[in-house]
Amino acid sequence: MKFITEKNYKRLMIIPIIMLVIFLFLILVYPGVQQGIDLKGGNQLILRYDEKREYVGLDQQIIQNFGVKEAKVSETVSPTEYGLLVEFSHQPDIETIRANKDKLDYLNKNIIDLKEDAKALLSPLVELNFLTTSDVDFIDDIKNKDELKSYVNESILLANDNFNSEVIDFIKGYLNLKDDQNVRTQTREVSATLGSDFVKTSVTVGLIAFILLTIVILFFFKEIVPSGLIIFSAIFDVLAGLGGMALLGLPLSLTTIPALLMLVGYSVDTDILLSTRLLKQRKGDVFSAANNSMATGLTMTLTTLATVIVMMIISYFTQMFVILEIATILFFGLIGDLFSTWCFNGPALIRYVLHKNKQKQ
Repeated sequence: MKFITEKNYKRLMIIPIIMLVIFLFLILVYPGVQQGIDLKGGNQLILRYDEKREYVGLDQQIIQNFGVKEAKVSETVSPTEYGLLVEFSHQPDIETIRANKDKLDYLNKNIIDLKEDAKALLSPLVELNFLTTSDVDFIDDIKNKDELKSYVNESILLANDNFNSEVIDFIKGYLNLKDDQNVRTQTREVSATLGSDFVKTSVTVGLIAFILLTIVILFFFKEIVPSGLIIFSAIFDVLAGLGGMALLGLPLSLTTIPALLMLVGYSVDTDILLSTRLLKQRKGDVFSAANNSMATGLTMTLTTLATVIVMMIISYFTQMFVILEIATILFFGLIGDLFSTWCFNGPALIRYVLHKNKQKQ
């Protein structure tokens, strides 16, 4: 059975256009794609336990009790256990001290004055119970500037760990969890600077990838329209992945950005297959060539989709969040690739080839 025919090939192009509008609405308007804690900087906490707990209102309680700017709480469920993924911004006082530590003049000041400045810097953390008096008094025993600099950094990290411990204890109390109930916790802190650097690097890598991809495709096909359609498909697949992220509430993060870049590679194989067969078609029906390409391309894409679905199932049951997020984005991107390749690129290439053949006659 032929999917692309002379009667329907123009109408098929409407479907991806409508999908593109939907993707842009989901990404830019509602619900939108949010930056994850990896990019904004903050703390991530995962709690796992054996019985379901009520957590409604926990995010607002964290904001009110700890003075953080934002907090997000989402439940994670598997057949074997329950859990919460809690993300919250840095504690404001710790962030202020973290910023002010760079103002310590290690180059020009003597060690005695630097010790006094360091003690003055860390003293507010004692008042907040994130450090002890002995932690600050230990500065008097430090002998050189390098050791002092390292100790200040370590003290701020210790303060943040103690802050996280207070948040964990608060959450356990809110959920009425006791230490003997097999509660497992995992914490992670991400610097806002690291997130910013990663975004810049990812954008740069993405742009370089698209530029090199464009050059290679133009060199191979030596025609603008087919090359432009392949690039369009890559962009469409990335937008499909972003649309799926917006729909499911997955944020941009150190995990999801590489998954989006992976879609660029996944998208071009079927489009190159299709373009090669149609542009080098010398004899026979161009529609038959498109449908034959589709049979091969669908085998490639559906095989990859099956693998991705297995990844999603296994990662869901084992609560491997990183793998689950990557697989979910690849799933939406590959679904988008089916429509971009066979409902838009295929018909558009057919129109291009028919028009070019007509001009030759």
